[in-house]
Amino acid sequence: MGNNRHKFKSVKQRINDIEVNVFRSLDKVKAEPSKGSTFFRDCLLEQRELNTAAHFISFYEEMLPFVQNLELIILQKELIFSKLVSGLQMEAKFSLEAFLSLLAALSRDLLKDFIP
Repeated sequence: MGNNRHKFKSVKQRINDIEVNVFRSLDKVKAEPSKGSTFFRDCLLEQRELNTAAHFISFYEEMLPFVQNLELIILQKELIFSKLVSGLQMEAKFSLEAFLSLLAALSRDLLKDFIP
């Protein structure tokens, strides 16, 4: 009966226990893609610099020819989407964030065409 589950913590101790991830909140959402590019292509190039997993590199090399401009993305949207979804189903936790970012970028490029 002597087990005391609740311990008093000072305000200073409670503040020190708080974990804040400011990295995500500092990411700026670009209003426009780079000149002559698309949101998806910009994101793909950025994620390639950040992600060195073999399956993501394979995805990058396979997708790069299809994402050079918005017209190609619109033409190949089913292929791009299916490859993204298959990337999400992998047991690759190191690339999950990259694939989710690419999915968001694809939705920004396709806008209303993304939903079907």
